[in-house]
Amino acid sequence: MRKEGIPLPDVTSAKPHSVPNEIPLGVKLTDDEITNGVAFKLVTCSTACAKGQADSVRNDAGNMWTEFFLEWTIFGATLKTLMRKRGWLKVPPYYYAPGAPKR
Repeated sequence: MRKEGIPLPDVTSAKPHSVPNEIPLGVKLTDDEITNGVAFKLVTCSTACAKGQADSVRNDAGNMWTEFFLEWTIFGATLKTLMRKRGWLKVPPYYYAPGAPKR
């Protein structure tokens, strides 16, 4: 690329050395926050895959979106199992309709 006169992209500078144990606890993300963020991105990507599949006109493009969606589904199932095992999955309270008998 240099011989052809194509400019090379800037190289990122080296990251400074840091010790993870010296970072205050209020600044670091907890495992619960990280997994919930990953789960949120997973839902967003799954929705985008489903929309891409529904909007595709060509069969080969639709099949690609289906494969992407299946990969995200497998990853989501694995993540859900891990979140349930570690106690990171928050289950909302049950909904009882107004006027329903008390249990």
